[in-house]
Amino acid sequence: MQISFSTGAFYHRSFAYSLWLAREVGFDGVEVALGPEYLLRGARSLRAQSERMGVPVLSVHPPFLPFPGWPYRAQRAIPRAAQVARELGAGVCVIHTLFLTGEQTPRALRYTDALKAGLAAGAGSVAIAIESAQYKTQPPRRRYLLDDLASLASFAQARGCALTFDTCHAGANGEDLLACYEIVRPVLRNIHLSDMVWRKGEALTHHMPGEGTLALRPLLARLARDGYEGLVTLELAPNEVGWWDRRYAERRLAQALDFVRQAIIAP
Repeated sequence: MQISFSTGAFYHRSFAYSLWLAREVGFDGVEVALGPEYLLRGARSLRAQSERMGVPVLSVHPPFLPFPGWPYRAQRAIPRAAQVARELGAGVCVIHTLFLTGEQTPRALRYTDALKAGLAAGAGSVAIAIESAQYKTQPPRRRYLLDDLASLASFAQARGCALTFDTCHAGANGEDLLACYEIVRPVLRNIHLSDMVWRKGEALTHHMPGEGTLALRPLLARLARDGYEGLVTLELAPNEVGWWDRRYAERRLAQALDFVRQAIIAP
């Protein structure tokens, strides 16, 4: 497996800042959370920085926030993200689920067409990895088709896609991580790894691994025993790794990386 972190933890900093941290701490690469720097300078600039620093882009995540120039609708956004992943040399493109009530609804059929377009844009070198959702939120929302992991795995597999399994989303849903893993295992390509804590009945997500309530060590050990060859991507909130202090960010990322490495070599 390859261990990376999402540049979303440093969304307010330059791409070069994340690359430097990844190189100094010893990560295998990064997941690029597309943001203003991409929109201003383009994929060519990001790839040149990645190659210059010797830190590969392993996966690509669409923008967290709406930006001018980034398409809103899935029919355009998914192939755009896959194209960017291919331009950056990434093997995985993370996308989100839509609120679908059935597989044959007009919205589901349009989503399916968007996934096909994404696979075509990836030109056979990029896996479209749909991310598992957090459906237990404050305030509560209704559950949709792809909130169910078994339905999501089946939906993705039938369309030639893979999955990104988010541990803190599963934890916030009250789900057992190892049981979830058994469901998603056939199509798993990426794991968004983070911890979570409960506060006054609310799930606070994207915490440092080992500093919350989730059984992350057993999950990572199981991945190692099964010979998992995909990505483990630390997806941490900015306050978990420090907003501005580079030395603090370096220490916190090293701590998180050590957590993963110790867990995967555990007997």
